[in-house]
Amino acid sequence: MLLKDKKIIVTGAAHGIGKAITQIFVKNGASVLITDKSRHLEEIEKTLKGYGEIRSVVGNICEENHLMNLIKICRKNWGGLDVLVNNAGITIKSKLAMTSKEDTQNLFETNIQSIITLSQYAIRAMTKSKSPIIINIASIAGTQGMDGLVCYSASKAAVVGFTLAAAKELAGQNIRVNAIAPGFIDTAMNKNLSKEEFEEQINYIGLRRAGKPEDVAKCALFLASDLSSYITGQVIGVDGGLTT
Repeated sequence: MLLKDKKIIVTGAAHGIGKAITQIFVKNGASVLITDKSRHLEEIEKTLKGYGEIRSVVGNICEENHLMNLIKICRKNWGGLDVLVNNAGITIKSKLAMTSKEDTQNLFETNIQSIITLSQYAIRAMTKSKSPIIINIASIAGTQGMDGLVCYSASKAAVVGFTLAAAKELAGQNIRVNAIAPGFIDTAMNKNLSKEEFEEQINYIGLRRAGKPEDVAKCALFLASDLSSYITGQVIGVDGGLTT
């Protein structure tokens, strides 16, 4: 039970990486509050009830009132917060010349502004925690850049920059801040690829397979546990040796 008694928030928890993180956290003894726009959250909550404490709140992370409510729930039910996993995000695939201002604003509001705002609220609820932690889900697109994903890459690069700066600023409060940069992960986000496109992506991966949400979740488990107690300000690639 690597996360016994830890109180955790996971955003974007209804599918893919967020769902896998939720599952492994609850099964390792954590009490987890999950959020997403999808009501599929309720099914996840029912499935995991037998393993430990889990609560779900449907809402939009771009709405500040929703973010404030998440922290209020943690304070009311748990007296505070130990770990925040900023996983929620969106992808909009388009060439630079074809990307609208609206899409760009949507990407940055969802992928970085929500992280900054929720983290601001979260650190105020972490004052009683013995091991306060923030884990941000970035992307290989944010560390290396990807063709056809210019604005998405920029938003995820902002997540990387936020992680590095926040780690330095918050170290004095004993708050560790790290990021995970997944590569090509087999999630619903990639289901619209043709078989040929999927195989083409595999050819760029050293391990010659797509990653699984569980691969990212295991890294998150390590970063959320005391096993990583001397690690902060790091961006860990979970990409199987992907080269772009």
